[in-house]
Amino acid sequence: MMRARLEQMIAEWRQNRRLRLGALVVLVVLGLHFVFGLADGRDATMAQYARDADLLARLQEAGRESAWPERAVEAEAALAAVEATLPEVASAGLAQAELQAWLAGQAASAGLAEARVRAETTLDVPGHPALWQVVARLDAQVPPGRMSMLLHSLSGGLPWIQVERVDISQGRQTQVSLVVRAYYRKAAGVDADAPAQGDPA
Repeated sequence: MMRARLEQMIAEWRQNRRLRLGALVVLVVLGLHFVFGLADGRDATMAQYARDADLLARLQEAGRESAWPERAVEAEAALAAVEATLPEVASAGLAQAELQAWLAGQAASAGLAEARVRAETTLDVPGHPALWQVVARLDAQVPPGRMSMLLHSLSGGLPWIQVERVDISQGRQTQVSLVVRAYYRKAAGVDADAPAQGDPA
């Protein structure tokens, strides 16, 4: 059965010139597609090589500048100055309490109603073992005209407090939900390698 079918296909191939021309066209198209694909791949490789070479040249040029060590020292000094302005606490629990009290105070100053504040977690700051970061949430009702007061009040916490998320919903009462992240210095004598509250030991 298969052999007869194969012989029939061979005979049709020999007798049908249009079929042979169609097959030839398909082969030519496939060949051109393959050649163009190789050319595109080569162009992409050459472009990537040119970008890498340019980056390497710029890095080598930057490495020859004598000012980099001085800039690194200045950057470290600036970072240390910022860290020195962060509030100091003796434990992760106190860091949470400090942030909760601060948020509650801002809510009261802005005249928010039914304010609820809770600390979500306390974590170590990667690369800065002498610091803690605390994430907390504030949910409250916002009377008319009080939102700008709240945002202005929160901006006073920079740089040690950052607002990461603000959700405002309009209804009979305007509701606001804030997620903030605050940074604290570990007090002298606190083990910098000790896990923060809620972290696995």
